[in-house]
Amino acid sequence: MSKKKPERTGSDRQSTGTGSGFRPSVKLWHRIRKAYIFLQLDIVGMGIAGTLVTMVILSLEPSLAPVVVGLVAYGVYVGDRISDVRYDPQATSERSAFIGRHRRLLSITSAGAYGLAITLSALGGPLALAVTLIPGVTWILYVADLSERSLVPVQRLKTIFVLNSTLVALAWATAMVVLPIVFADAAITPLAIVLAVYFFADIFVNTEIPNVRDIEDDVKNNVSTFPTVVGVKRTRHLLYIINMLSVLVVIGAFLSGFLPALFALVLLAGRVLAVFLNSRIGRSNDYRRLELLGEMNYVFVACGLFIAIIG
Repeated sequence: MSKKKPERTGSDRQSTGTGSGFRPSVKLWHRIRKAYIFLQLDIVGMGIAGTLVTMVILSLEPSLAPVVVGLVAYGVYVGDRISDVRYDPQATSERSAFIGRHRRLLSITSAGAYGLAITLSALGGPLALAVTLIPGVTWILYVADLSERSLVPVQRLKTIFVLNSTLVALAWATAMVVLPIVFADAAITPLAIVLAVYFFADIFVNTEIPNVRDIEDDVKNNVSTFPTVVGVKRTRHLLYIINMLSVLVVIGAFLSGFLPALFALVLLAGRVLAVFLNSRIGRSNDYRRLELLGEMNYVFVACGLFIAIIG
């Protein structure tokens, strides 16, 4: 004869209800966090913040440029994650599994985001449209295996030493600086070139930081990066040099008189954060955090600029 189960009290029911309600919240937050990491949505924030920095420093009129760059960033990086499943199926297996489960939805949203970006950029004229297409065309050249459809064996540009990171940095620096200028129908000034160099150096460094984490996968897939070619210690030293050159460009712009002192200080503060993250290469195992903080550098600089302006 089975024993009668004790009746649950109100407090028991309340406690259990709270616990059961809490677990789904934790699971939902965990899924959102995983999606954020696997899709690198922080790069969307990087693109928007970097474009806003350009608009503030160059005193450009408000436009759709930040929205367009954010949409392009989503379209390109989600598309890149999908392509990684095809070309590098063994790399970051957890991410690949996530992409595989949601591949159809991600393909639709990726194409939709870039399509919307192209539509909005067309409002800024043919030149704005052309600049918007640069990251997408660069990404296609970056990931495509041209030897599959060509008589001439051409490596994926993603595998070629220095050229891979250079293409990424050049595409995004161009988008974040040139697109808001085109939308505002303004001229490219020496200060705009300084910003382009600043962004290029920062993105180049941020591209190489996660490559330290991915050394084994990159070696398996014949991808040449700073860490795979020169080693982790020398990578840290080379990235120090790039960061220092970026600092010298900002100081030079200030001394030349076309970068206000307040803006120069905020940009240099961003370089201080970059150098600190640079110093952790080879000394930390949490490269995802270093990568995230590096990409959020633009958000840091953008917030610094707005606080400086308001103050």
